Amino acid sequence: MSNNLFRLFVPLFLVFHFSIANAVFLDEIQVYDGEINEPGEFGLEIHANTTLKGQDSPSFPDQRYSQSGVRITPEFSYGLTKTVELGFYLPTIYTPTYGYESAGYKPRIKWLPIQNSETQPWAIGVNFEYSVLNTGMEYPRKGAEIRGIIAWKNDKWSLAFNPVIDSGRSDGQNSDWELNYHTRAIRLANIGPITGYGLEYYQGQSAVNNVDPNSAPKQIFAIVELQTAGTFMSSTSVHMGLGYGWNSGDQLTFKMIISPKF
Repeated sequence: MSNNLFRLFVPLFLVFHFSIANAVFLDEIQVYDGEINEPGEFGLEIHANTTLKGQDSPSFPDQRYSQSGVRITPEFSYGLTKTVELGFYLPTIYTPTYGYESAGYKPRIKWLPIQNSETQPWAIGVNFEYSVLNTGMEYPRKGAEIRGIIAWKNDKWSLAFNPVIDSGRSDGQNSDWELNYHTRAIRLANIGPITGYGLEYYQGQSAVNNVDPNSAPKQIFAIVELQTAGTFMSSTSVHMGLGYGWNSGDQLTFKMIISPKF
């Protein structure tokens, strides 16, 4: 089953990549839920996404804008304690003009003091992230992000909401803190390898002191999640989504997250 699924997913992603190679620099398109590594547990997620129709001109010099490439980002994580998880991203990008490049790095720390269990459905915490990106990826190149995590889960549904504030902190362009939020609703399932399906909604940035939801870029994704049995791995989770954007959000985006368990 695992090999058959990977034979389907990998060519599918390559078709999206090489036939319509485009995308804004978005190394991670994800809503954080109540998941956290156990103490001493290592984790790996591979984020891949490409924009099939989106931004087609730069907003700053040498920008790797939409309609120009694909991003693949390994995310390494480690459970430090029962409530604290460390993470590290190594984003990469391919564009026809610049080829394959390292995009920089992003360390993070997640604190999840309230975790869901069989007796209570809530998970509440916060994730802190700092990004150092190379020229052409984002401007300013360095940034800080504080992401709230509010999640609820029972045997039928998995819901999550992330209020996010972030700010650019380099290149003489320290920006105001900006607000965006991400939300997700997953209907849990057991249909062959399918473990869930649902929707994700992303609303883009507006200044914290002048929130304007009507003008913010927006995207909505139809998603499906699968679990496969492996041979050299105990199992692999696959998350896929196809998103539509408006209000200057990229109009059509494909994303995938692969999470092997060793």
